[in-house]
Amino acid sequence: MLTSIVKKKIAAGEAVNCVKACYADLEITEMIGQAGFDCVWICLEHRRLDPSVIKSLILAGLKSGCDCMMRVKPRDHTDLAYLLEAGARGVMLPQVRDLEEVLRVVEMMKFPPFGRRGLDTIHTDADMGKAPLKDYLEHENENTFLMVQIETPEVVPHIDAIAAAPGVDMLFVGLGDLSANMGLVGQMDHPKLREVVQQTGEACLRHGKAAAINCSDPKERSRLWEQGYRFFNVASDFRFIRGGLDDSIRIAKEWESP
Repeated sequence: MLTSIVKKKIAAGEAVNCVKACYADLEITEMIGQAGFDCVWICLEHRRLDPSVIKSLILAGLKSGCDCMMRVKPRDHTDLAYLLEAGARGVMLPQVRDLEEVLRVVEMMKFPPFGRRGLDTIHTDADMGKAPLKDYLEHENENTFLMVQIETPEVVPHIDAIAAAPGVDMLFVGLGDLSANMGLVGQMDHPKLREVVQQTGEACLRHGKAAAINCSDPKERSRLWEQGYRFFNVASDFRFIRGGLDDSIRIAKEWESP
């Protein structure tokens, strides 16, 4: 059966390092894990992928030793069971408005007695039918995680209740969408956004959950750590490729021919 690296590190009080995979490429997904990252974030919100491609990406992540976290489409939770059965360890829930939606997803992700997830033991997460049934249910409930995105004004009053909810493991502050939805596009350091960052961290500390955010700067990470942030998305494959290309052409153009 599959063990969640993310949940194991969070429970041990360690930081989790993640990379967002923007491109549906098996080699890139595998390289992320081989580089030593704990989690690869695969986005289904902004792209449509064939189920066979999704399964292959998850297997590439598992092969390289990292968790796969799938960001699903807003308010479309029809594929949750398939994603978990394929081997994904985490679900990222975007554009959340209220606690009720979160509780519905918990119910769909967890087996009884914590939820109503349908049972099918012939897939990757159940060792292709070899896992003992009782052990499988308990292990899956313990080794799958739900990350709720805080990126709408509507969800802000519910942050504490969401952090307190059983089955919720992490709250991720999405500053990009949050800034746009609050009419503060790109103003990541605006006091109103910083207030949400602090509020989310405090709620997670209060209820024994982990806060999550995009961050690669060491000094900023130290400050966020004190506020309750444990999961850090460092960058994306797009940023690595784009940055590498831009740096390479800059160096090439700066060179003067003899």
